[in-house]
Amino acid sequence: MHMQDPIGEVLESNTRMLKAQVPAEVTPPVFGAWVKVKPPDGPVIYGIVSLVEQGSVMPNRRTTALGKSTDELVREMPQVIALLRTSFTAVIVAYKDDAGTVRQTLPPTPAPIHGFVTVCSPEEISALGMPFDYFRTLLHSDTGVPVDDLLVATLRQIHAVQEGDGYQLLVQAGRVLSRLFQDDHERLQAILRRVQ
Repeated sequence: MHMQDPIGEVLESNTRMLKAQVPAEVTPPVFGAWVKVKPPDGPVIYGIVSLVEQGSVMPNRRTTALGKSTDELVREMPQVIALLRTSFTAVIVAYKDDAGTVRQTLPPTPAPIHGFVTVCSPEEISALGMPFDYFRTLLHSDTGVPVDDLLVATLRQIHAVQEGDGYQLLVQAGRVLSRLFQDDHERLQAILRRVQ
């Protein structure tokens, strides 16, 4: 799969989050992955995957255990696989304006419904790292997941695309988090330990 191939189609959207369905043949993004939506006539919107889930396409039908492997289900009961879907939610943390400037704040408009979501390139992820203004957005987002785990996953993605060992990046991130945590060093250390 090419990096610019869609990994999802937007089903719900506002200026704080988007929810997208993953096509059946596509591997879903990982927790903490950087994704983007590029509308034809609006700002490029950047988000961080905060939840990946699978379930039935029919909200009133619950899946039940069948005692078969995925291969057995595909071979013997393909209709069951056809009734499953994978979706993900991303917290919106930045956008690129018409002048090409990346702003680490919420966009003026939401991602369009049925817009396509793609993964960010390593260059984009690296550029979105500092000055980490979006940490405040993540800390105040209502994701339903532990925000510290989301910060760890986000920093891992940024750290992975850095040249060298990424030590300076972690130092900068740690300074920003220390201010936001009001010097709660134990919490900060717990996050930074899990990044490496």
